[in-house]
Amino acid sequence: MYLVYRFEETEDPTGLTKALWQHKVAHQIVSAQGYDELWILDPGQLPVVEQLINIWKEDPSLLQQAQPAAEVRRGSTGGISNQLKRSPVTTILLLLTLLVAVITQLGADIKAVSYFTISSIHIMDGRIYFSTLANVLSDGEYWRLFSPALLHFSVLHIVFNTLWVWDIGGKLERILGSIVWSIGVAIIAILSNVLQYQISEYPLFGGLSGVVYGLIGFAWLLPLLNKRWPVIISKQLMVFFVVWLGVGYTPFPEMIGLGSIANTAHSIGLLSGLALGLVYWLATKHRYN
Repeated sequence: MYLVYRFEETEDPTGLTKALWQHKVAHQIVSAQGYDELWILDPGQLPVVEQLINIWKEDPSLLQQAQPAAEVRRGSTGGISNQLKRSPVTTILLLLTLLVAVITQLGADIKAVSYFTISSIHIMDGRIYFSTLANVLSDGEYWRLFSPALLHFSVLHIVFNTLWVWDIGGKLERILGSIVWSIGVAIIAILSNVLQYQISEYPLFGGLSGVVYGLIGFAWLLPLLNKRWPVIISKQLMVFFVVWLGVGYTPFPEMIGLGSIANTAHSIGLLSGLALGLVYWLATKHRYN
């Protein structure tokens, strides 16, 4: 993180931090020696930040119309290369997800799917055979604890998940850093997959939905615990995801052609994200005292 600005006692950083987030500037407001300080993650965004600070100091009301030239230039050449630089793990995760979708033909190639399910599967005489989790671990197939997150079974399924991971995951990676973000995603995915398998006792499930719910839970909770954290998940969006979580336990998704939903993975993902948010806050709250 890089220190950019120290606020005077009479200056309220709320309007500026909102504008910074609207311009996709990952940042934190930290209290130090009685003053609020603005820190950013990517020093390459310094020209944008400085321009927004100048506008904010001159007239905060102008921030809503601000379109810094540096940000426009960055956006014009952004794309995947810029996302890879600023959120490399998010980008790699999504590229792997798309690759698995191609390899498995979105679940149509059951033999290919078997390489990514939490247990290898075999179909004989119209029956499906699979192993216990203990056997999976004894065989050293540890990747299977995570790999179901890469499986998707329809275009709608993969589009919904990847768009949310691209948006929310990318923002969180820029704030937390790639290492912390990677550990969190791995924990959420593994817990979601393992408990989904243990409860359902059926290996044909997959998707990044558990991770999505985990990211949403984490991103929603942190601003409640730390008022200086940027609000990524609005109240309305949180309500939508909670309602959709409840809908998943009804026959409605299957009635509209979405198939069976891995509800346990969603629920465990959300609970894992909330728990990780609490742990992260407890581990880092001394920075803001």
